Amino acid sequence: MVVILTVCIFFFLQNTEQVAIRFGLSPLKEYQFFEIPRVPLFLVILCSVVLGILMGGVGDLYRRFQLGKSLRQKQKTIERLEREIQSLRGPDHGESYSPKKEN
Repeated sequence: MVVILTVCIFFFLQNTEQVAIRFGLSPLKEYQFFEIPRVPLFLVILCSVVLGILMGGVGDLYRRFQLGKSLRQKQKTIERLEREIQSLRGPDHGESYSPKKEN
């Protein structure tokens, strides 16, 4: 962690040039939505990286919730089908199978 922090500090110190951030239809000045005239380059890069990490994290969280929901539905289906199998076999078939629950 200390190495990454040191590399970041050196990167920031070497990229202090001021840049302009513009958003709009580039060749047409009258359709420029906004402009931030003087921002350090390292700040632009840092914000872009943080925004990318946040966007990726939100997508990953959504996917994890979907997988968890799918897993719970499939586990309920398995339990229902196992109960159905046991009811079809009848009570005189010895021990019933019950899978171990994993966390």
